[in-house]
Amino acid sequence: MSMQMQPNGKKSLAEQVWQGAWGLYLGLRATLRTMFERKVTVSYPLQKVNVSPRWHGLLALPIDQETDNDKCIICFQCERVCPDRCIHIEATGKAKDRLLTRFDIEMDKCCYCGLCVEVCPTEAIVFVPHYEASTYNRANLLYDLEDLHRAAPKEPIATGIVKVRKPR
Repeated sequence: MSMQMQPNGKKSLAEQVWQGAWGLYLGLRATLRTMFERKVTVSYPLQKVNVSPRWHGLLALPIDQETDNDKCIICFQCERVCPDRCIHIEATGKAKDRLLTRFDIEMDKCCYCGLCVEVCPTEAIVFVPHYEASTYNRANLLYDLEDLHRAAPKEPIATGIVKVRKPR
């Protein structure tokens, strides 16, 4: 439909009414379509939604089950790549005798970008599908080494490449 402008640059009254009616029709069509679809509401405290294993939730440091030690090799890559500077790592010792003494994450500063998870060469820092982290005290959002170990999943989680089905 072509818009015919009056010489002063305004639309005619008929065109304005037509555009208003067309917009009303489109809005009501979308409303009526969704009105009869199946509802997906969840009663949150009683029911919880399962999130994808690749979802960016809280961070954790899993323990290597074979050696019962940290997977972290203390390369400081996650600390360097973090745009929010919310990861703080300290270690004692030299070379292979190095021990992790501090691994803190300030979750109130974290933007959940996932760069720390991607850059880690040993998958020592992972996202866990946990989304209930609200608190009344901001100090509770500072996760230390013990908190990060406690939050780590007991079973392996999905990492790396997502398998995509090829179209037929």
